[in-house]
Amino acid sequence: MSLILVIGGYGGFGARLSRRLAAAGHDVLVCGRSLAKAERFCRPVERARPVQVDRNTGLQAVLRDLKPDIVIDAAGPFQARGYAVPRECIAAGCHYLDLADARDFVCGIGELDVAAKKAKLVVISGVSSVPALSGAVVRRLADGLDDVAQVEIAISASTRSTASRSVTSAILSYAGRPIRLWRGGRWGAVCGASELRRMRFEVAGVKPLGRRWLSLCDVPDLEILPAMLPGRPAVAFRAGSDRPPHILGLWLVAWLVRLGVVPCLKGLAGIFVRLQRAVIWFGSDRSAMAVIMRGRRGERRVERRWTLIAEDGCGPEVPTLAAALLVEEILASRCRS
Repeated sequence: MSLILVIGGYGGFGARLSRRLAAAGHDVLVCGRSLAKAERFCRPVERARPVQVDRNTGLQAVLRDLKPDIVIDAAGPFQARGYAVPRECIAAGCHYLDLADARDFVCGIGELDVAAKKAKLVVISGVSSVPALSGAVVRRLADGLDDVAQVEIAISASTRSTASRSVTSAILSYAGRPIRLWRGGRWGAVCGASELRRMRFEVAGVKPLGRRWLSLCDVPDLEILPAMLPGRPAVAFRAGSDRPPHILGLWLVAWLVRLGVVPCLKGLAGIFVRLQRAVIWFGSDRSAMAVIMRGRRGERRVERRWTLIAEDGCGPEVPTLAAALLVEEILASRCRS
């Protein structure tokens, strides 16, 4: 019988992951700082058990006493966070996954490789829409190409799925600040929440989303993909919501950072969340993700595109899919350190 501990297990993405794991037959420890919220979440969820824990102070004791097989950290944001949690998991003999999309955090997790392999444990960061799902799609699209020139990744989320403090804090942490991009065969810097674009998301047989506003975001793919693909392509990632005022407003406010008026917008997360929630029901319940690849096969130029459209408010389920799949792989000993 498997026991999975989910940090932030009653939060936005964590709640969906906890339900998914419980429905798959796992016993789930739903953890967070509020025992009342954990208990309220667990009442209707069979196989879910509430646990109060502050990962900054009390996680070690919980791991020692409850001995979970796998720990999944679903409590963002991961920007500017260290590796105390995965280190404690290694010390306690637990496999570790997280839903991080913070570039430095995900790209730096390799510093734990030696300790994880010595303990024969799996430690994987970035098990979310990016870079796990996006990376899998990119590898598939690149199959058979001799050279890849450009990769563009885009996510347009329903407002109903983005009105959380952790998501908003993550976005504001780099809005208006320099983001490293590989373009034209060299590294350069472009400000976060800049380079506004509109994209139409379409899938055959499905009602199109229409053209949605997107802006540049900082994600691990920007660091990982250029070196992973033949031709060392330029890579860009843009994201936005279904409400144009949100992304256009973010672009405007980011100029406060670009002009040096304020160093960072992260402290405004509470205000942004309240504004989002004030108009949440005016938005759509449809989200989308797309990956566009341009390259060469022989002498022929090729463009390949993958698009996912999530209906009926199911967009927030997408970041949980890779974690649920990896849990099964780890427990079946098909995923090794």
